[in-house]
Amino acid sequence: MTALVTTRRTGWLARPAVLAAVSTLVVWLAAATMLREADLVPYPWELATQVIVDAPLLASHAGPTLTTAFYGLLAGVGVVIPLAVLGLLVRPAEPVVLRIGVIVNVIPTVAIAPILVVALSNEAGRVVITALQVYFPALIGILFGLRQADQSALDLVKATGGGNWQALRHVRFAAAVPSFVSALQIAVPAAILGALISEFFGAHQGLGTLLVNAQQGLLIDRTWAIAVLVGLVAALGYGLVTLIAKVFVPWAASEAAVGLSVAGADAKKSGVVPSAVASVVTVALLLGGWQSLRTVFGFDSFFTKGPWDVFTYVTSGHPIFGTSPAVFWSQFSEALAQTAIDAGVGFVVGSVIAVLAAVAMDAFPLLARTFMPMAVVLRSVPLAALTPLIVLLFGRGILGVTVVVTLVTFFPTLVTVMQGLRSTPTGAANLVRASGGSVRQTVRYVRLMYAIPSMLAAARVAIPGAIAGATLAEWLATGQGLGHMLTLASTQADYYLLWTGGILLAVFALALHGLLTITDRFITRRLGTG
Repeated sequence: MTALVTTRRTGWLARPAVLAAVSTLVVWLAAATMLREADLVPYPWELATQVIVDAPLLASHAGPTLTTAFYGLLAGVGVVIPLAVLGLLVRPAEPVVLRIGVIVNVIPTVAIAPILVVALSNEAGRVVITALQVYFPALIGILFGLRQADQSALDLVKATGGGNWQALRHVRFAAAVPSFVSALQIAVPAAILGALISEFFGAHQGLGTLLVNAQQGLLIDRTWAIAVLVGLVAALGYGLVTLIAKVFVPWAASEAAVGLSVAGADAKKSGVVPSAVASVVTVALLLGGWQSLRTVFGFDSFFTKGPWDVFTYVTSGHPIFGTSPAVFWSQFSEALAQTAIDAGVGFVVGSVIAVLAAVAMDAFPLLARTFMPMAVVLRSVPLAALTPLIVLLFGRGILGVTVVVTLVTFFPTLVTVMQGLRSTPTGAANLVRASGGSVRQTVRYVRLMYAIPSMLAAARVAIPGAIAGATLAEWLATGQGLGHMLTLASTQADYYLLWTGGILLAVFALALHGLLTITDRFITRRLGTG
């Protein structure tokens, strides 16, 4: 009887939800106790009391934020799917789509949000800001998924007279479902965070507005209450996506079928000439779209600077303030160097931790079911709320910024790499185990190799995210780097500097993306998968 009771208790404690709740509570209590003198982390009962007191206020402000997140998610995903299909069906269009995505995605929110809010209506501007937070991770995930189709199935379609569209409809869409689910799992928290951040710029209601007021009033408990509420809502959205996937596409979470190639290796690499043509087309489309903001859409010239305005600014100086080009380039170079260091260190740390966590969770499913909800909540808690607290705890130097950037890069890398690990053919893993190989050898020689394409895909998402996280930390806390430089430009209504700084930062991100592409080609060739 005693053994039966012990077994039942052990089974109860082994439930992932219970383990996740207990682990979160233990970490929370430890943090609140250690930081009690600084009064930065409330105890759970203090936070519960604050939530109860603020419940009517939180409920009244949650509606506008969730509405913006919903429409931003629809807009972002609605744009992504046709772009991903275009990039797949028209091979020369893929590098153009990706490069435009990288450029637009990496423009810092602090630079583009004030422009969108004043150039568009408040509501439309917030939806666009939210969509910009969603579409790039979704684009990478969906395009990566479309590339994972089994080559033998594609050859069968081709042998029976089918073309690219038939292969897309009957093979690639099905193959892309797991990656599409992973992309949505990233996009839902991103949409809620995007809606929250969009309310920092001119909104009259919403959780973002409430958060700004709480921070300015040094209401720490209310700040945490808002942060936890947003995190729980985003985690609920993540869980809803997972539940829908299990009900309608249960095979999406299972291991991929045995294929003849490494997942994602069927993507053809462009040569030097096609790559140069794609670069020219990308620049032409961007310049044309940029100029059309004023000539076609009628944006106010005071807020919207065109290509010629930016060129004049960097070559002849500021037309209003009289700042010389030499002064601008000196200040910009110094700020960019600081942002590159902040983003680079955080990217490396976040990626390493995410890959190690993905390997551990793949090897121990109970660990994944226990800690994935914690990772979702961690990703979903608004960094705009926690950044000042993180900086107070870890300082205004590289350590504090690294923590912020790590939190930005960790979750999308974790989700994408875990999906890549699951793409390992069951037969390949079984072969290693049947030959006497250990779990570590299976991970090292099989699973990690099949996950390399997903790691590179994760890096394409994480690098712009790291830059955005670095500028966020610089904007809210450190007073250094491009984030701080663009914040000053925003407060001074210096739209010449806002546009110029944002565009040059995008060029820098595009250069990093190109370097990553070269690394991708080198690694896949060395592995024999290119």
